[in-house]
Amino acid sequence: GVRYFMIKSWNHDNVSIAQHDSTWATQEKNSSLFEEAFNNSRHVILFFSVNKSMAFQGYARMESRPGTAEPPPWTKDLKWNTSPPFSIRWITIATTHFRLVGHLKNSYNEGQAVLVGRDGQEIEAECGAELCRIIDEESQANRTWHYRNGH
Repeated sequence: GVRYFMIKSWNHDNVSIAQHDSTWATQEKNSSLFEEAFNNSRHVILFFSVNKSMAFQGYARMESRPGTAEPPPWTKDLKWNTSPPFSIRWITIATTHFRLVGHLKNSYNEGQAVLVGRDGQEIEAECGAELCRIIDEESQANRTWHYRNGH
């Protein structure tokens, strides 16, 4: 009932806007994949990673099928076509360095580490669930550190 996918972003700004506006648009080639996943799964979980950040920035649940949301403002500046925009709901926002998840292998990507993947790469369910757990753990550790240090 749950499917997991990697979202790669060109920059942090687009992810920050998505965290605020709860909308996303992906590469046009991912449209049918995400439409099919949304229509046939109980939950579609998207892991966000900014290119060259060496980290995941968190994960969100796809809340609507493509074509049902306002386009994110950053899409107007792109030189390539995007999927129709869709709504997302952030579950956990936390920078989680690849070194913390490098041991997780994605059988849907030839058994490579989960951090290896292109935009729209599907992640096998057990690996995806464990990635959620690690990101949630990192989020909790960050909150504890900020609390203890008066931030």
